[in-house]
Amino acid sequence: METITLANDNKLKKVKDEATILNLLSGAKHGNSEVFIWKLIGNEKHLGQVRIESIRKSRKDFCIIPAEGQDRLVQELMGSHNHVDLYIPESALLLRCAIKQTDAPYRYYLQLPNFVAQVERRQSFRLNVHGTSEVKLSFGKSVALPRPMSQHFLKECFDISAGGFSFFISKMETKFFQIDDAIPMVEIKAGNWTTKISAQIATIREVEPDEYNGLAYKVWRVSCRFSQIDQVSRKYLEKFIFERIKDELHAINE
Repeated sequence: METITLANDNKLKKVKDEATILNLLSGAKHGNSEVFIWKLIGNEKHLGQVRIESIRKSRKDFCIIPAEGQDRLVQELMGSHNHVDLYIPESALLLRCAIKQTDAPYRYYLQLPNFVAQVERRQSFRLNVHGTSEVKLSFGKSVALPRPMSQHFLKECFDISAGGFSFFISKMETKFFQIDDAIPMVEIKAGNWTTKISAQIATIREVEPDEYNGLAYKVWRVSCRFSQIDQVSRKYLEKFIFERIKDELHAINE
């Protein structure tokens, strides 16, 4: 199985078996999964939402239809090219398909691809936002020992996925953080969007300064998993992350 490592350290495996590809697409169809198509028009990135309506195994193709309110956008994205790139967040599946037949603006038939790419172990894509101030975290944290203390933290996110996030803390702040600690209320802000989730600390690692991370001194990286997040917020994060990493996904077609 061929494996590709993207710049953000996510690993993709190429799946070339036709039966497996059909099963993956069938799972997305029966689960009514969200499917995103994207294209570069000029220098701007455009993203549209569709779903898989039908699969014709004998003809080696499948049909996508626009999501509600996406008809015009999808029609624009499907025009002037002979192929389209798709992403299915639920199964972390990436594929490029030739456009076989267009019944715009309602249906589009795509050729079954020769291969698809999938994130190994279906892990969520991680987006590195260190140094961009693009995603910020706000939360309170208490500790009982050696004496009761509470502190409010405002942190820039180091990286984020639909499954969790991480951030740096100083040596003075380490007394507030232990593996398996719960953080019952974290506010996440990304631009004008905000949500509140619950998290649990999964790992804490020392990070030494080097030529790549630009740190001035040693810090500790706290990685958290979501213990509670609503589906609307999860899907927003999936789309938010995907829009920012999709420029790297040309690797699946090389």
